[in-house]
Amino acid sequence: MLKRLGLLGAVAAMAIASPASATKTFVLQGVTLQGTGPTPGSSATLEGSFSTSDDLTHLEAVNITASAGNYWFNDFTAFTFDDASLADWVSLPTQGFQISIGSPTDPDQQLHLVLLSFTETGGDIWTGGSYVAQRTAGHRLIAGGSVVAAAPAVPEPMTWLMMVGGFGLIGLAMRRRPKVSVTYA
Repeated sequence: MLKRLGLLGAVAAMAIASPASATKTFVLQGVTLQGTGPTPGSSATLEGSFSTSDDLTHLEAVNITASAGNYWFNDFTAFTFDDASLADWVSLPTQGFQISIGSPTDPDQQLHLVLLSFTETGGDIWTGGSYVAQRTAGHRLIAGGSVVAAAPAVPEPMTWLMMVGGFGLIGLAMRRRPKVSVTYA
């Protein structure tokens, strides 16, 4: 009876468990822009993160901020790109993505991020083709930096449930096992 109960529990757990819609999150690291930052002597930066599908082919989420600054006598305002649905060019994992705010042909704000050797652990940003643009100020090329994979978060609740259920079934099986007595001759 116990074997049937354990088998039934295992089948139920596998039927209930659904595949996770896993995403991979990447963090911008040391990304600098042409020009100066918002305070004298500081660098203009690009900070934040983006998430892709588990197979690295779809842009799922983005939260990247370009700092304010000055380049060639043009003042750039700080701006955050936070809507992945506005991506009008995505070629992951081979190239990168572009997000345009406003008209794609004449955007108010634009982030064009080209990634080199992009894998599950991250990659470098191509400085020759990556940029941030504002209609009122122009383009700032990305001067350097990379993206690195973020550490995975806490396991999903279904993972915890299956683990605790497994421990419970093992405990039940051990409790139901007949007692073995050892006698010495």
